[in-house]
Amino acid sequence: MGKEKKKHSSKGAHRAHGKVKKGAKGEATQYMSRTVAVRQLQLSLPDFRRLCILKGVYPREPRKKKVVGKGSMAAKTYYHTKDIKFLMHEPLIEKFREFKIFIRKLKRAVAKKEKTAEERLLEARPTLEIDHLIKERYPTMIDAVRDLDDALCMVFLFAQMPQAHKVHNHTVAKCRRLSLEFQQFVVKTNALEKVFLSIKGIYYRATILGQPVTWITPYKFSMRIPNDVDFRVMDTFLLFYTKLLGFVNFTLYTGLNLKYPPRVDESRDMNDNGLSALILEPAQGADSAAMEIEAGASAGAAKPLKPSKDEKVQARMASLHEVLPEIETKVSEVGADEAEAEAAAAAPDAAGDAALDVFPEQMEGGEEAIENIEEAKIAAAAREKFATLFKGKYFFLGRETPRYSLEFVIPAFGGTVSWEGVGDDELGSGPFGPDDKRITHHVVDRPKLDKQRVDRHYVQPQWIYDCINCQKLLPTAPYTVGATLPPHQSPFGDEGQDASFVPPDPTTLGDEDLGASDGEEVLEDDDEIEEDEDEAVYREELQEEGAGAAAMDMDPPSAKKSAKKKKPKKTEAQRIEEETTELAKSMMPKKDARLYKQIMHGRKIKEEEKAKLMRKRKANTRAQSSERLQKRTKD
Repeated sequence: MGKEKKKHSSKGAHRAHGKVKKGAKGEATQYMSRTVAVRQLQLSLPDFRRLCILKGVYPREPRKKKVVGKGSMAAKTYYHTKDIKFLMHEPLIEKFREFKIFIRKLKRAVAKKEKTAEERLLEARPTLEIDHLIKERYPTMIDAVRDLDDALCMVFLFAQMPQAHKVHNHTVAKCRRLSLEFQQFVVKTNALEKVFLSIKGIYYRATILGQPVTWITPYKFSMRIPNDVDFRVMDTFLLFYTKLLGFVNFTLYTGLNLKYPPRVDESRDMNDNGLSALILEPAQGADSAAMEIEAGASAGAAKPLKPSKDEKVQARMASLHEVLPEIETKVSEVGADEAEAEAAAAAPDAAGDAALDVFPEQMEGGEEAIENIEEAKIAAAAREKFATLFKGKYFFLGRETPRYSLEFVIPAFGGTVSWEGVGDDELGSGPFGPDDKRITHHVVDRPKLDKQRVDRHYVQPQWIYDCINCQKLLPTAPYTVGATLPPHQSPFGDEGQDASFVPPDPTTLGDEDLGASDGEEVLEDDDEIEEDEDEAVYREELQEEGAGAAAMDMDPPSAKKSAKKKKPKKTEAQRIEEETTELAKSMMPKKDARLYKQIMHGRKIKEEEKAKLMRKRKANTRAQSSERLQKRTKD
């Protein structure tokens, strides 16, 4: 008994001294290898992978890999222990086991050739419902929209995938329907902002509920399905993304008081009319909306998400006009007659104008609020003008143009579009024919066109995309049939990069009034303008050559002295700023100093690249101007 007491007392002494077993505390317990996680969840590796994808659990890289691996530095996949414990209570695990049992029973029935049992099992096939995962991962609509980029890229990719044994036809049809529904919403709300044609595909950017959404769609070429892609993993991602996009589409359509899913015109859909095959209809009352919800749920559609905090704030701002009279009376008691007059003049007539009211200057922060409101008004007016960029314009698309993109882009900015049919019967033709007198722009992508009408502009497809990126109607002269097009610049290049190289706008050359007119051509003498520009560049070259010759004639010491003299002296403010910066750098910790050094090194590399591109651009401009001058002198 005494020995047992001594043993217990020694254990207590170890606890008192704080001795802990190695690997039982700290970072070693925060991570778990994939093998251990699969063993704890009692799942196969494919089911574990599917569960992690659907729940949003991804591998982690521990900081101290040797500690987590208990002295081993072998390549392993680690997960957070909390994430694995979180997966233990997921109902999908039971569904995976039910499906495993179903497959085993079905194989047995097929092997025994029991047709009745096989049909009974197929009718009772277990289904995988992941609606609760959407609500769990995205509590509000804003959260779902923020994570919509990858979902749209995947859905648009599979919408154009050829049907094969790896990609089922019902999957392609579902992705195509969801993509068309989303595009129809973007067209309805004029939410599109940027378009860029790249080698990979067509990039789009739209603003939905105040959140930027960017996605890419592939070109409609013959696609070859690769053999080195695991389509089982992609199918799991697609299962989640289609459900997410269904939720988002349903919520967006019901927010506009539209029926979801929209009605499909069978005749147009058979002729491959794209977006025009979807017919938008307003929802009629609460009863019909409830019936649509039930029908959508039975067809696999989504339910509305919870309204976000921003939407509640907008609703409160919309009711601001009810409180404005009380604010005016309080301001009048203080004696702010001018403020009262401004508030009375700014009282809105409708609830939608309440968000842009002008608040009196006597209120706290009134002047700043008024400035912000004025800026918001200007931005809203510019946005409204940009959203109707092609309003009143009628476009007719040639057979060789990318109709699947232009049919979406042109109506998104208020334009009307039609296209050429196929064959002698004009199968699948647009709303109006090529001889319609309302057509203002004929879009062609051919080297030459035999017959051209005088009452319309003939442009290449790039003109439409460049107009959208420049947010104005550009001149049509550089985009005529067979013309060498200006470079198609990316509208995404200058985001968050202060030192990035921004090439000059090539669309500023030519007549700006030509693109804004509806069938009227304004002619100017462009040769005189180009000649003046070439002469100015030629004079600059002569001056630089003369300055270089003068510098060569000078002695090296005198040249160095002149260079030193030309160097501007630093002002007192600049000197104080440099001293303050050096003092702050000396007071930094080593970790922050290394990070600051890396940041400055990256900025220096960007500036050098920018200077290099500027030099190339200048040399190219000079070469082009000299070639034009030589041609004119010869002529």
